[in-house]
Amino acid sequence: MDKEELERKVADLRRELNLAEKELSALDGGSSPSHEVGFLDLFDLDEIQAIQDAFSTATGVASLITTPDGVPITKPSNFTRLCEDIIRKTEKGRCNCRRSDTLLGRFNPRGATIQPCLSSGLWDGGASISVDGRHIASWFVGQVRNEHVDKERTLAYAREIGANEVDFVRAFEEVPVMSLGRFREVGRALFLLANQMSWIAYQNFMLGDHIREIQAAQKEVLTLRRYLSNIIDSMPSLLVGVDVEGRITHWNMRAAAATGYEQGEVEGRLLADVLPDLGMELSRVSAAIARGAPAIHERVPADVDGERRYRDVSIYPLVANGVHGAVVRVDDITEKVRIEEMMIQSEKMVSVGGLAAGMAHEINNPLAAILGNARLLRKRLLEESPRNRRTAEECGANLDRVMDYVRARGVDAMLDAVIESGERAGRVVTNMLGFSRKTDGTAGDEDVSLILDKAVELVRSGHDLEHSYNFKDIAFDREYGEGPFPVRCDASRLEQVFFNILNNGAQAMTFAMKETGREPRFVLRCGRTDGTFRVEIEDNGPGMPEEVRRRVFEPFFTTKAVGVGTGLGMSVSYFIVTEHLGGTMRVESRPGRGATFIIALPASGAE
Repeated sequence: MDKEELERKVADLRRELNLAEKELSALDGGSSPSHEVGFLDLFDLDEIQAIQDAFSTATGVASLITTPDGVPITKPSNFTRLCEDIIRKTEKGRCNCRRSDTLLGRFNPRGATIQPCLSSGLWDGGASISVDGRHIASWFVGQVRNEHVDKERTLAYAREIGANEVDFVRAFEEVPVMSLGRFREVGRALFLLANQMSWIAYQNFMLGDHIREIQAAQKEVLTLRRYLSNIIDSMPSLLVGVDVEGRITHWNMRAAAATGYEQGEVEGRLLADVLPDLGMELSRVSAAIARGAPAIHERVPADVDGERRYRDVSIYPLVANGVHGAVVRVDDITEKVRIEEMMIQSEKMVSVGGLAAGMAHEINNPLAAILGNARLLRKRLLEESPRNRRTAEECGANLDRVMDYVRARGVDAMLDAVIESGERAGRVVTNMLGFSRKTDGTAGDEDVSLILDKAVELVRSGHDLEHSYNFKDIAFDREYGEGPFPVRCDASRLEQVFFNILNNGAQAMTFAMKETGREPRFVLRCGRTDGTFRVEIEDNGPGMPEEVRRRVFEPFFTTKAVGVGTGLGMSVSYFIVTEHLGGTMRVESRPGRGATFIIALPASGAE
């Protein structure tokens, strides 16, 4: 490469570098983004050291790369003994060398700086390496002598800095000799190489800046992914992502808690294998994806650990980047269903309460007349009294014969039936009045377990001659927590609730004993939870189908034969618990598995 071609190459490289640096500055709004970027941030030190050593060997000059303020970056290459072991070992010589390096390494876009060293008088050269117009390093070459070096002046300098003159002279004679023209050619090559390194530095900086942008974007994506994952995991819903084949792609913490499987254990497995009860939803997944519209299946019943629970299953199709799939969301709405049932029941009770008050008064008057006349008729026909006998004689009749006729014709049984039916109707009216007024009894702090035990004794004393069953044969298992269990209530009202539940359960178990083959047994539980007392009455009877369970607290609803039940016992009990005692009442049951009535009452003194 001749001189003109070298200079043209240098000029072209300098123009490319200036243009690139202007573009970089424009992209950053005119500010320099590289103010914290150093030479070693852009280059590998071992590679630069190898380039420097090769350049020094090829040109026969000493070489060193430093920071702009003169701190060495590389190790010296081909340094002369005069500079390294003599001049730089003196304090003044070292200071002058640093000052000379600063001048040689200053930013010079026109070419390398060539001049005698301010310390030794030997000829040195320097070129700067920059990024975005900022000086990040200086590359020095030199430590050569030529026809312009004044030996006597150099010796005088040795005496000035306090160096040994003999060693100084010997070292001076070892310095390589190079003509000024030849050294300028080395300077041009140095400038070209320094500019090439500036261009590489710019590219490395841009690459590093791009890498930092990618890393920042990746970090932001990771942060967003974790944030979204936390949102999904914090949801109370069970969320499962599936592909079109029904294989699991995502699994939130609620799903992990419900199944005991972590994300890594289920990923790629079929939904039907991990959650068999959701296997039926796979057809809906395909349909939702095909239609591109959600599919929602509400109030899906399921038996979990012997308990009937309900859930909403929602399927939302997903289409992203050509990947088809869906999100299956499962929400346990059991408590919501129970609350809705209680609200519906409460509304019915309010309606019936208003109706009952009017009906009760309208029925009471004729009912009282019927009962009164029926009792009086029985007394006059079947009771032995002087007045009855005297009146019969006055009419020419024999009272004993009249009584025999009444019994023979079954009139006495008819009268008993009328009176019994009237009394039953009276009890119905009394129960109906309970809907429209608060208890007149005095409320006090009563132990729930003692009231429950008293209700048990009342049930055990019952006996039904018509159906030939004896409640004394029923077993009672008590699972009471640590008492006492004080509740502010009218004991007789709460006892009525327990009695109604126990009496109905006893009848159901006894009637179904042949079918179930189980000896009638109650399990009674009392416990305290968060300021409330929970009472459970569980039987092992025939249980109830869902449609019966949902209506069990409705007024006048009964599954008993006509004349056996009025359908008010459980509705009255529900009203007492919810309205008079401020508690809740519900029932859990399945056919063939018995029934469990659950009553929650506020503890005495609880806020």
